[in-house]
Amino acid sequence: MENKSWGTRLFYIFCTVGIIASILTELEKVSPAVRAICGGDTGGCAQVGESEYSRLFGIPLGIWGLLSYGVWIFLYRSKQGWSMLFGAILMGAEFYFLFVMVSVLNTVCPLCLLQFSAVLANNVLLFATVNPPPGVLNASEKFRAAGLGIILVSFLAFFVPHKMAEGSIAVKVDTLTSWGDPSTGYRLEIFSDYECGHCKKYDEAIKDVIANYPQIQIVFRDYIIGGHKLSPMAISYAGSVAYYEGKEMYLKARFETFDNQKDLFSYLRPRFEAIKDDEVMKAAVKDKLSADFKEAKRHGVRSTPTTVLIAKGKIVKKFSGSKTYAQLKPELDALLAK
Repeated sequence: MENKSWGTRLFYIFCTVGIIASILTELEKVSPAVRAICGGDTGGCAQVGESEYSRLFGIPLGIWGLLSYGVWIFLYRSKQGWSMLFGAILMGAEFYFLFVMVSVLNTVCPLCLLQFSAVLANNVLLFATVNPPPGVLNASEKFRAAGLGIILVSFLAFFVPHKMAEGSIAVKVDTLTSWGDPSTGYRLEIFSDYECGHCKKYDEAIKDVIANYPQIQIVFRDYIIGGHKLSPMAISYAGSVAYYEGKEMYLKARFETFDNQKDLFSYLRPRFEAIKDDEVMKAAVKDKLSADFKEAKRHGVRSTPTTVLIAKGKIVKKFSGSKTYAQLKPELDALLAK
């Protein structure tokens, strides 16, 4: 009874830590105070929260965490043997998300590590103290071996689809608003808004990237921030230039549009009115914008500028905010080393 007493206390303590981590994971998305504790807009928590891996079947991971702890506590109180097997499933999932954080997103999220530690601690505790369910497995050694097997199977259940999905990130991407050779396998995907001041500043660094890194393709993707009423007009103008005059003239139009950001309407009005009434062109620009928003959703883009670095079909890193060319250069060199 004494062992059960201390084991029970520890189990609930570790569950409480995990529940707090799950709640903070969701609060980090809406609370500047929590996000600041986790490193701010460029911290590991923000990078994970803005990525496509922050949801499972459309449900935020923090919500999954709360549901999982609810089930885990219920099993522990009613059928402790099954609680160990359920914990093994959670442990496999945690190993997968640890892999994603370190190897895919190349970041460190304190809340993710706290969650991993809580699940790991409870699994060690349950492996040491819980007996098999009656009639399931007679030998505790076999029962614990089954638990280890479940951890592996759980990890692979997440990992294998992940590796298969990597192939869906095409190595060659060519759009109306891209620059460079798509066959190199190295690219930046930049999500920006023509009314975003940080995007204007960031484009100055991108000019140097274009000049000094011809082996890196740049895909310019449009992402309209709510309330920016002139951005659709700017996108239509720049898209029409790309459609009719090619990518070099598109770059010129893009940079000039940002340069005239302070009086954007006056700059765009005569150019917008001169756009040909061409339904084919309009459809091409609309399809491009639709693809951009689809990619933004897949990458978890919530602000501009956001940059995704991809090497040979694999996402190497994602970050939000403007950077200087000096700050970008080490990131680009690391990209080319992949």
